[in-house]
Amino acid sequence: MTYSNEPIEIDGKIFQPLLHLLYVEEPDFGCEGVPEDGAVCGSIVAEDAAGRRTIPIEEQTLFASRLDNDTWIGMTDGVLMLLDAKKHLSPLNEAEQMWWKTK
Repeated sequence: MTYSNEPIEIDGKIFQPLLHLLYVEEPDFGCEGVPEDGAVCGSIVAEDAAGRRTIPIEEQTLFASRLDNDTWIGMTDGVLMLLDAKKHLSPLNEAEQMWWKTK
């Protein structure tokens, strides 16, 4: 499914899409290894009403989240929710909320 901001009915609730996470790129350092200074980051390629963009995400936040390929973030009843590829709807966890605030 490509990005659309049209509301979706999921389990009797209305989900208002805000951001479609197309795919997640985990950090890759090749033969150089992990850098000694600075945050280790991956990236999320996402699409919203403004278009497609790449958004950095710290490795520890990525691994503590459920953000994955073909995941959506949106609103249901005034609460930020995550809609996974299996169409399971759940509130953002702490790591996902942290990332959302910094994106």
